[in-house]
Amino acid sequence: MNTALYGKLSLAEVADGLRKVGAEGQAVFGGLDAGQLNWKPGAKRWSIGQCFEHLVTSNRLMVDAAKSAIANPRSTVWQRMPWWSKVWGKEMIRTQGPKVGMKYTSPSKSTPPSSVPADIIGRFVAQNTEIEAWVRSIDEAQARAIMESPFVKIITYSVMDGVRLLVAHDWRHLEQARRVLAAMPSNT
Repeated sequence: MNTALYGKLSLAEVADGLRKVGAEGQAVFGGLDAGQLNWKPGAKRWSIGQCFEHLVTSNRLMVDAAKSAIANPRSTVWQRMPWWSKVWGKEMIRTQGPKVGMKYTSPSKSTPPSSVPADIIGRFVAQNTEIEAWVRSIDEAQARAIMESPFVKIITYSVMDGVRLLVAHDWRHLEQARRVLAAMPSNT
């Protein structure tokens, strides 16, 4: 999907996207063992397991921030400036989608440990199923609530853009994990 299209997804399309990326993660990586999940193509590169551990952590933080924004609307000055949130929502979706050329450093809150347990794909799929159900439960008014980024407090965007970002970011790291799998020696 073109990265720009993530910024136009409806709530139903976001929920479907979460289901699809979870199913794809299970289909492609669900049969890997702990050694394969933790193999790294280089000392400073992530393993498949680290890609998914990063997603589990960052998705939890994002959903917690979104739920907080719905329960406690607009409390910071940044959240009360609509143009600010629109700019950041679009920018975050654009830069964190699967088809961007730049590498970014993961925020320390979501940097994965050097080794992850073998159940990481199952945890990712289960979490995406829970998030999908939550997205299906919120309405358009709730989706307009302005949330604070759990990583950089002055960055704000609508809950709608936050859940769009989840899907784009999930695909970004699924594609990264796919590249790691392609580089993995066959005897691993």
